[in-house]
Amino acid sequence: MASAPAQQPTLTVEQARVVLSEVIQAFSVPENAARMEEARESACNDMGKMLQLVLPVATQIQQEVIKAYGFNNEGE
Repeated sequence: MASAPAQQPTLTVEQARVVLSEVIQAFSVPENAARMEEARESACNDMGKMLQLVLPVATQIQQEVIKAYGFNNEGE
């Protein structure tokens, strides 16, 4: 028997603004900025490689922030 999916947290508009601000700030952290720059350089302006290399790094950075608000790392 499959278990019921976990209920996703809800945010007010103001909370969403705070989370978005924190995500944007996370990209400015030197370590994260270096990770993003390395991924961009490795992609060499190739859109396919951007999706393979840059998107996962960006997603990881974003997930590190939003998990504090009750969201999971499953990408939903």
